[in-house]
Amino acid sequence: MRTERLSEGAADRAAYERYLAEIGADDSAFRAKFREAFFHALREQLTARQYQVLWLSEVEGLSGKEISYQLGISQSAVSRHLTRGKKRLRVLLAYNLELRSNEFA
Repeated sequence: MRTERLSEGAADRAAYERYLAEIGADDSAFRAKFREAFFHALREQLTARQYQVLWLSEVEGLSGKEISYQLGISQSAVSRHLTRGKKRLRVLLAYNLELRSNEFA
């Protein structure tokens, strides 16, 4: 039997879905507070360019080519910023989940 490794995109989606499941039962006050802290952490932990590229890709839905054109950088640079930014994002999400599991232990 052959085991396949998850692609980075599939790993990102799985981590995000797990994260949403973990906080799904929380009240809206916690979510609002967490959202504010999360975006603050993103701005602090990501480089300005990583934040900008992730925002354009994930929030505004632009393609790598569109981001490349808008920012005046190569598509490979866009890809690098996305990859490195998502890795840092996974670390932030994992850290939050660890804190939450310790909180309820």
